[in-house]
Amino acid sequence: MKTITLISLSSIILFSCAPNVPTNSNDLTLGAVQSKIYKGQSQSEVMDVLGSPNIVTKDTQGREVWTYDRISSDKNSESGGFWFLFFGKSNASSSSSSKSLTVIITFDDKKNVLDFTYQSLKY
Repeated sequence: MKTITLISLSSIILFSCAPNVPTNSNDLTLGAVQSKIYKGQSQSEVMDVLGSPNIVTKDTQGREVWTYDRISSDKNSESGGFWFLFFGKSNASSSSSSKSLTVIITFDDKKNVLDFTYQSLKY
């Protein structure tokens, strides 16, 4: 009985500390756009690389235009750490940054990439 309890507790501790990694292979990144999107590519190939677009519209000539827009933010904070427990002084600091990536892809009448543009910002 002790062995089962020990194994159960060890498993809970081990797996509760495991990182939660998303399994979404359709992450929109600047590198994916630059290396995997090209003129003449089909819509299904674009969707395999970038996933579903945020906005689908038509331009003045009736061509389909897909817009991808992603915004992410990172917040980092550091506490006083080990010394805070003994001396009570906190050297806590925090910082944040945001990134946005906008990709606009225009398709021709055969549903192939006619042109694409992107803008990446970090602030």
